[in-house]
Amino acid sequence: MARVLDGHHLAEAASTQQAVEKPDPVERAINARMQWGELGDVLKRNYAASTARSPFRRSLFAGPRPENAWRSYMAKVADGPLNPEKMPVSDQAAMAAETKEVARFLGADLVGISKLDQAFVYPYRFADPYRGPDTERIPIELNHSYAISIGVEMDLQKIRSTPSYIDNAEVGRTYAAIARAACDLAAYIRELGYPARAHHSSNEMVCHVPIAVRGGLGELGRNGILVNARFGPRLRLATVTTDLPLATDSPVDLGVQAFCEMCKKCATNCPGRAIQQGDKAVYKGVEKWKIDQMACIRFWTANPDKWSSCDTCIKDCPWSKADVWYHHLSARAAARSAVARKLLLWADDVIYGKHPYYKVNWLGYTSYRVGPRK
Repeated sequence: MARVLDGHHLAEAASTQQAVEKPDPVERAINARMQWGELGDVLKRNYAASTARSPFRRSLFAGPRPENAWRSYMAKVADGPLNPEKMPVSDQAAMAAETKEVARFLGADLVGISKLDQAFVYPYRFADPYRGPDTERIPIELNHSYAISIGVEMDLQKIRSTPSYIDNAEVGRTYAAIARAACDLAAYIRELGYPARAHHSSNEMVCHVPIAVRGGLGELGRNGILVNARFGPRLRLATVTTDLPLATDSPVDLGVQAFCEMCKKCATNCPGRAIQQGDKAVYKGVEKWKIDQMACIRFWTANPDKWSSCDTCIKDCPWSKADVWYHHLSARAAARSAVARKLLLWADDVIYGKHPYYKVNWLGYTSYRVGPRK
């Protein structure tokens, strides 16, 4: 029997299915691959142009002067020294509750805990991913027992500006915030006397979305992103792995999978045609809608005078709404009823439009209207 992650739990599947394969670091290093030119001269040139266009890209992402980017420092403190005096843990549930409270204090909006599955650990890392494809590949050994998944919300109005330099600035801010929270939480746990390592976009050894799914933070959506009951796909993730004894959470069924099968709004509106309209398929042992990564990145870099990334699939998702009671009520209804899901999609189309567009201006930047897929 092989395990297949179907979006909200690990289910037993027939032995004809593939076993879950480890994530591929080459696929993850898409930005580095653009910079070293592997994906072609056009993408390399446009990526450089977008970096030159925005000081937010240079200060919130690691640009030509990494000392000006907070995330470059966070990459250096993902791990650290251990307090030799270990605090005893007699109640794992109480320790989990305390750890979640600490994580929220340090900046996390969401926290979930699971056992660390080695299937979600990268097999190796690049010694320096920005020096080209021939850089040394260092095998990863990560033997921690637990994974703490944390999420930080992205601002709704700024994400609605996509595609632009506004939403890209918000993505960079959130990446920096989640990196700081993960590093601070890992350091706190090490001061309790237990090994702990932060994993964030500037220094990671794990794949965050399946860990978040396992920790009960949400389900995998058609757009390839975690969909949460409060924020939809409008969040960024990081992980802390540790040996601190903790009670674990369970995966949740929010009705996202059933909703995504019916909705297809992200796929219809994707300007890069990167999201599947059809059924899920098994990819590396995981049953999901496979994203065309190259189509996505080509649109990201298509017009560096106007935008430097794209969050259309986040903006247009019916789950990506304000964190208020009536949207929470809608999410609960979607989890329980196929009729409610159809009504909610109809209401979303009527209220927000089938092809939502929001005019946003901020600090001299503006949002742009792009057409849905043809």
